[in-house]
Amino acid sequence: MMRPVLVLLVAKCLNKNIPASVYHLASAVELVHQGSLIHDDVVDESETRRGQTSANAAFDNRLAVLLGDYIVSKSLQEVVATRNLECINAISALIGTLSEGEITQLDVLNSDILSEEAYFDIITGKTASLFAACTTLSAILSGASPDQVESFRTYGTIAGLCFQIMDDILDYHDSQETGKPSGNDLKEGKFTLPAIYALTHSNRDWTAHIKAIRSLTATPQQIREVTEYTLSNGGIDYAIQMMQDLKTKALNALPTQMEEPLLAAFNAYLELIINRSK
Repeated sequence: MMRPVLVLLVAKCLNKNIPASVYHLASAVELVHQGSLIHDDVVDESETRRGQTSANAAFDNRLAVLLGDYIVSKSLQEVVATRNLECINAISALIGTLSEGEITQLDVLNSDILSEEAYFDIITGKTASLFAACTTLSAILSGASPDQVESFRTYGTIAGLCFQIMDDILDYHDSQETGKPSGNDLKEGKFTLPAIYALTHSNRDWTAHIKAIRSLTATPQQIREVTEYTLSNGGIDYAIQMMQDLKTKALNALPTQMEEPLLAAFNAYLELIINRSK
């Protein structure tokens, strides 16, 4: 429930009594998120989600797609209940943005070039856009000024980037707690920030490995070699430092003169994201 919590945190920062519309928004963003995860698992042909069997693996792709559509439709009903046209338009556009992020990721699979810029384009569309919607729309429903809205938008975007970077770091953890098998991203043809950094700063030619992984024809040995090289050549450390730098930017973006308990809560939220184990 990371996203609804963020919606309520922003509203609490701006109002002692949270408007009823904010609760509908919190429900809407969580339902959009859950529906998008089901669709994402279908596209990626994933068999697990956070350590549990994915909907498409438990049933089949047809039912999973319909279930995802149903959940997204419920999210639209929740956002309509806010009675705020800006929110309705924003959530409708967000659903398109999430799809565009998935399409961009699929398009990158056809490229043998590793790009940090392309990586951030993808995670901005697939992950950060939803976090940004949480903070932005909650601020709007809570009567924030334009400057405050922009401040919370920046914070939400950065929180989403950190969330995805940490998710990608956890893919290198061989632990049941992560809910993802180690190297799962590489097996799906995805190069995330740790591997992108390690391989692009290497003196070794990784072209054959990159082509094989992108085309989903990589051998277990090739997957293992890229994983081990990433772990031993600064990939994880670089990603962790990136999150710490982003965290500083997020906190600096918050509206000035925020009460200390609330500032501590926003800091704790980021700490929870970057220190989680699953």
